[in-house]
Amino acid sequence: MTIAAARPGAAPVPPDGAPNGTAGGRPSRALAAVYVAGAVTALGTQMTMLALPWLVLETTGSATRAGLVFAAQVLPMALLGFAGGEVIQRLGARRTMVVSDLARAPVVALIPLLQTLGALNLAVLVAIVTALGALAVPYHAAQRVLAMELLSPHARSLARANSALEGVQNGSAFAGPALAGALIPLVGTTSVVWLDAATFAFSGLLLLRRVPAGCGGAGGSAAGPRGLWAGVRHLCGDWFLSRAMLSTVVFGLMLRTLMITMPVLAFARFEGDARVGGLLIAALGAGGLVGSVAAYVLAARVAPVRLACTALVCVALPLWTLLVPVPAGVLVVAVGLSSAAAPLANAPLMGLLSARLPDGFGPKVLQAVVTISTLAGPLGFLAAGAVLDRAGVAATLWGVAALATFGSGNLILALRRLQATGAPD
Repeated sequence: MTIAAARPGAAPVPPDGAPNGTAGGRPSRALAAVYVAGAVTALGTQMTMLALPWLVLETTGSATRAGLVFAAQVLPMALLGFAGGEVIQRLGARRTMVVSDLARAPVVALIPLLQTLGALNLAVLVAIVTALGALAVPYHAAQRVLAMELLSPHARSLARANSALEGVQNGSAFAGPALAGALIPLVGTTSVVWLDAATFAFSGLLLLRRVPAGCGGAGGSAAGPRGLWAGVRHLCGDWFLSRAMLSTVVFGLMLRTLMITMPVLAFARFEGDARVGGLLIAALGAGGLVGSVAAYVLAARVAPVRLACTALVCVALPLWTLLVPVPAGVLVVAVGLSSAAAPLANAPLMGLLSARLPDGFGPKVLQAVVTISTLAGPLGFLAAGAVLDRAGVAATLWGVAALATFGSGNLILALRRLQATGAPD
């Protein structure tokens, strides 16, 4: 039995593995709308990630208060993350995305409006930002659930959709802060926040117009598991998904540790040359963006298991170069290669995961995956800081390479076992 066939009630897979609702392999208008809406929303959000702390710095000069505003954006995912699956299950993926977008537009607009009226203080700003974070909780999982509904259950189709969504996030994370940094001196911080509000309104209206109302589930269905922890229980109860989730957490810890270690490495090994630190961090972002584009192309041409296994080797192997006293250029290339390989592995893995889910399990399981992956980030930052302080750069880099190797090896073994049970080769 193939992985695609393991999803009960799924639509028949087209002979060429093309998505449902497409012509000649091209995305349907509905799927294209999901991609465009995700890109516009993510770009606005990333711009605001710079604009809001900058607004606090302009008005108070306090880095502590700016950090508080930043934390308020992330905290709702930690507190409410697993509830997002319940929201998607009750409302449906399309309605969840539309409600999230159209609700966030006026909430974001409150910030520049109150600032103009002289009524914005720190407590009000933190409350607004926390509300924005809460409204965003189910959004990314809903994107993937909706993409699943618009595609065939074939693992290659789902892998390509996930690579597109990941590319949207990587591209926005790369371009959003840079665009905000360029616009703030030209039009002012509040104007950038107004632009973010407009992106949410545009995204919600685009989804309303281009994605049919029946897509992504109508909500309120009895199908699917019930309970806040249903997605976690399903992850733990499936041998492949539990192994994949373990590696996801390990990679989350490794990546955050790597991000913090890069400037420290440049400072310690290259006599405090900030240019080297900047290049190493830039290589992480640029590699992820290039890898997302490559994943979109290769996901339709290379079998998911083969693509994932090859990419996982390329995630771990270059990181061992960081332990060797080599020129800065070699380190930049190694970090870039490892970063580029990550979306090449993630796209087929998410495709296999999505295709493996029984009907009705998508909202809870995908929300659990998003939440657990997000929670791994702050833990990685905290752990990295402690290890750097106590053990130094060399020991931390050993830890980074070891974590990457363990995460990759664990997943490769799981994928080979999955392949033996009928996964596409």
